[in-house]
Amino acid sequence: MLEQKIHILGEEDLVVLLGLLGLEGTIINSEDEFKTEFNNLIKDPTIGMIVISVPLNDEMINFLIDFKLNNRIPFIFILPDVFQPQIDKEGKIVNKILEAIREIVLSE
Repeated sequence: MLEQKIHILGEEDLVVLLGLLGLEGTIINSEDEFKTEFNNLIKDPTIGMIVISVPLNDEMINFLIDFKLNNRIPFIFILPDVFQPQIDKEGKIVNKILEAIREIVLSE
């Protein structure tokens, strides 16, 4: 069986912190850089999980949701920015899920 690794895509502080715990990571400075690194990682069969901790626009969030719906491996975990003051109002992924539920409920 192939050994699976966790890889972090994020801002410098988190990548360094989790690197101290032995996790590999890549510091991301732009969305273009994120997409390039993400596409490289999903082609690597040794990557079992990608943890994402960077601010992303709605288009990129939709791209990741679509990827998650159509691919089991690698597992994608989007880490919320716990330091933002209004995290409960800014959770883009949670808001997308709630919108989908509302559409299903209201269409019935």
